[in-house]
Amino acid sequence: MIREASVAGGKAGYTESSPELEQWLARHIAQGFAADALVLSMLRSGYDDAFARRSVAAAFAQDNGDAAPARPAQAEAAATGTPAVYAADGGDRRVPVLFRLASPQVQLFQQLLSDDECDALVALSRGRLARSPVVNPDTGDENLIDARTSMGAMFQVAEHALIARIEARIAAVTGVPAEHGEGLQILNYKPGGEYQPHFDYFNPQRPGEARQLSVGGQRIATLVIYLNTPEAGGATAFPRVGLEVAPVKGNAVYFSYLLPDGTLDDRTLHAGLPVAAGEKWIATKWLRERPYRSAA
Repeated sequence: MIREASVAGGKAGYTESSPELEQWLARHIAQGFAADALVLSMLRSGYDDAFARRSVAAAFAQDNGDAAPARPAQAEAAATGTPAVYAADGGDRRVPVLFRLASPQVQLFQQLLSDDECDALVALSRGRLARSPVVNPDTGDENLIDARTSMGAMFQVAEHALIARIEARIAAVTGVPAEHGEGLQILNYKPGGEYQPHFDYFNPQRPGEARQLSVGGQRIATLVIYLNTPEAGGATAFPRVGLEVAPVKGNAVYFSYLLPDGTLDDRTLHAGLPVAAGEKWIATKWLRERPYRSAA
């Protein structure tokens, strides 16, 4: 669940509206939640898929006062369940969505960050770059491995005014509250640098990864923001769906791996392909199912 644990009245295949459901939808739309997040919430509460999409689409139309015959593209996408190009509400700006995949859930935001914001994040990170570790699945310790060759810098949530503004925008476009996010990580890949295929979520069967679940629960989604455009290479690849996303400055690829039934989508296996020329800078944001700092 993105914010609330359940929707009043939900049961398997539930297809009947209620004042409680309408109020719940209106409240969360007013708070800036995206259509996809609301549909997912209803599905996890036991509502019928088609009914959930129609209900969310109708709620968005009502929120817009039915001022125009055509519904907002976001609501249309929720109603049909098909990919659509539209602009997401980023809070302080509208953010175009270049493509959306429904299964697995992948979408590409255009110019989520301005060029100036990208440059400022790179400048903030230069003084604290260090070799990027990964979590050891058996011990939970952070180790250096050959499969990940980037240099990275970690920032605390809202550590800097720029970061706080970006985190608020991320929360707006994804529908996941800012307090559910891990600290922003800035990564730098030199020529030949890569991150071989991997999952971002934790395997609870591995003791080291299970330790990570005690603070904020499972990771549910990832956002990768491209802070520059490499001369060649450096795409983000999803080998199980045959998708490669080119790294373009300011753009961001978002993918969610939590399915409606609570299982994790292994089609989100992904890789940072080798940089062929120049260098690559990215910012990564991992999102959790609960407030990340709740058990800190």
